[in-house]
Amino acid sequence: MTTEPPALPEPASTPAAPPRQTTAYLKELFSQVGFTIDTRRGQNFLVDLNLLDLLARSAEIAPNDVVLEVGTGTGALTERLAAAAAHVVSAEIDPRLAQLARDRLIDHDNVTLVEGDALASKHRLAPRLLAAVEAARAASPTGRFLLVANLPYCIATPVISNLLALPRPFDAAVVTVQRELAERMTTAAGASAYNALSVWVGCQCRGEIVRLLPPSVFWPRPKVESAIVRLDLQPERRATIPDLARFHTFVRDIFCHRRKLLRGVLLRLAGGKGSPEARARVEATYATMGLGPEARAEELGPDRFVLLERAFFDPEPVA
Repeated sequence: MTTEPPALPEPASTPAAPPRQTTAYLKELFSQVGFTIDTRRGQNFLVDLNLLDLLARSAEIAPNDVVLEVGTGTGALTERLAAAAAHVVSAEIDPRLAQLARDRLIDHDNVTLVEGDALASKHRLAPRLLAAVEAARAASPTGRFLLVANLPYCIATPVISNLLALPRPFDAAVVTVQRELAERMTTAAGASAYNALSVWVGCQCRGEIVRLLPPSVFWPRPKVESAIVRLDLQPERRATIPDLARFHTFVRDIFCHRRKLLRGVLLRLAGGKGSPEARARVEATYATMGLGPEARAEELGPDRFVLLERAFFDPEPVA
């Protein structure tokens, strides 16, 4: 007498792989939901999957790290960040994209999606976003704080600048930005791209361009080249700046007149060339710094700017 072999158990169902963010996928998805691109918000989606992976991988995220992403989009990069980090705080200004991202990220309980503008103003991050970041950092106090994002072009500069103005800035940032902006953040004094942002970033971070990106890796294609740039905070250099807010304002004021002789710009900031006190203050600053009469702002490196600002505002007392 023969018996039938025992029935084999049904194979467990495997979770469906997340959709691949390709141009074809985005066009189909947006067509289904009636979404149209809002060019005012810098909506250029990274559709090269290898570069999405490179962006996340270059941040070297550890399991206890907290990651801030600005520009959630459909959540394709967010998924990668959430798989590596303790917590991801992601900001999306477009409510239509925020809903698409929620659907995609429904199984990721370590993602906080903040819907709304990441900026309260040009010089201030949104309080709701900062509160979400602080809550995540409090829950993972031993981890680093990272900025990892395909940053919309229109807000890249204020997001990075304002994060570096915080008492607890990011430990590292890996972001896609316009190539021109990447070069400004990583260039040396004397280069044509060197400006106030170069100084503000350069006096606090070590920066490098990880990869140049052609327009073809985005959809819709932007009109300019982009780059993945990495910034690593250098706390010991940051600590040499006595007053971050004062220094930031000083650098911006100086570079409003970058082509002019530095002496005249400092005289204006000190009270005008008609003031004997202003002239004496600038002469003392020049003597402390050892500057020549033809010195210009664009010739001074970030660390020299820190010394210049300190000599201008906090001169050593005369014995």
